Amino acid sequence: MLATDALLARGGKLAQLSEKTMTELNEFLPRHWSHGNPVDILGDAPPDRWERAVRCVAADPNNDGLLVVLAPQGMTDPLAVAHKLENFAHLRGKPVLASWMGGPMVEPGERALNIAGIPTFSFPDSAAGVFQSMWSYSENLQSLYETPALVEESGEGNAPGDVGAIITHARDRGRTLLTEAESKRVLAAYGIPVVETSVAATEDEAVAEAARIGYPVALKLHSETITHKTDVGGVRLNLRTPESVREAWQAIQGGVPAADFLGVAVQPMIKLEGYELILGSSIDSQFGPVILFGGGGQLVEVYKDRALALPPLNTTLARRLMEQTRIFTALGGVRGRKPVDLPALEHILVRFSRLVAEQRWIKEIDINPLLASPETLVALDARIVLHPPETREQDLPRLAIRPYPDQFVKPWVLEDGTEVLIRPIRPEDEPMLAR
Repeated sequence: MLATDALLARGGKLAQLSEKTMTELNEFLPRHWSHGNPVDILGDAPPDRWERAVRCVAADPNNDGLLVVLAPQGMTDPLAVAHKLENFAHLRGKPVLASWMGGPMVEPGERALNIAGIPTFSFPDSAAGVFQSMWSYSENLQSLYETPALVEESGEGNAPGDVGAIITHARDRGRTLLTEAESKRVLAAYGIPVVETSVAATEDEAVAEAARIGYPVALKLHSETITHKTDVGGVRLNLRTPESVREAWQAIQGGVPAADFLGVAVQPMIKLEGYELILGSSIDSQFGPVILFGGGGQLVEVYKDRALALPPLNTTLARRLMEQTRIFTALGGVRGRKPVDLPALEHILVRFSRLVAEQRWIKEIDINPLLASPETLVALDARIVLHPPETREQDLPRLAIRPYPDQFVKPWVLEDGTEVLIRPIRPEDEPMLAR
């Protein structure tokens, strides 16, 4: 149990024994064995039973490694069992660790295992921690050789220029907070799907926009000063009639000071049939912009299921970021649910990291929730905070990792008139070089 708890606490999981392995174990183990993983071969096990059980489990393709735990009892011979395990010291692709508990009583067995090349630990939870460290090291090495998928630039027009104009417009008015509508225009410019949003400055405009979009709709406070709309009652959902739209308008308007109320944003009501994620970025004093990904929604601060990464990202780094969260398992499909389109989600993370890297005037940006389902990926809400107006451009935080040098990309015409694009090499070019 110590090893199991330690493994799960560090993000690992117990391997599911295959039917073939279960059948083979049932053939020679006592009927009261554990019938699952961990495999308890019972305290009266002779050395041959230990060897046969390890050989059987080691052949199972469902596991990535083995931990053999021995707690000596009256009939246990720690040294003899150790000698039986020596043949498993160098399994290809599967580390074998051992925890021989018992101090001086098991010392000869530990010595035999170490000489054979099997590391031993006094406590099984320590061994589980080492296994996780080995797995992380292997994953990091593997990621160095993975070729990221090329993410084509997708969006509306010239993303850096269009977003720069939105930010400049806000800064010229002394604002540090973009409205939700402006924030979604920023996301859309970088190819991040957003829910349709229309701004209504009057009650009648809100009713007209709701009719155009189609009921049911959602109304949200449109303000240049209020960051969290839910906290002030600035969100009304599932409105199905013109009357309910008018009532929602009046309730939102009456819940905030007149100076903070500029109207409402009208959106189609999106069914929350999927997973609510959060994708954001803020400034770290040492590393500059840092990207956050995890479970989102109203309880984001309760569950605190999130992971961090440094931009810019490629698809491989995006997948590694997602894999660090608990919700990633659900995104892959659980309990009969279809999986989310993970490659498409990777592309959204890559485009988001490009936004963070290129728009240095952005201090904070949150997409919460980013709705992820088998059918769609869409940003339902967004918040962007800019650096204070007195900030000088040379004082803006810099990326810890230098981004791709776009300044060296330029078109060229060959002597025969062929138009080509000259640019620095990228990791995504590896398949073309390997031809």
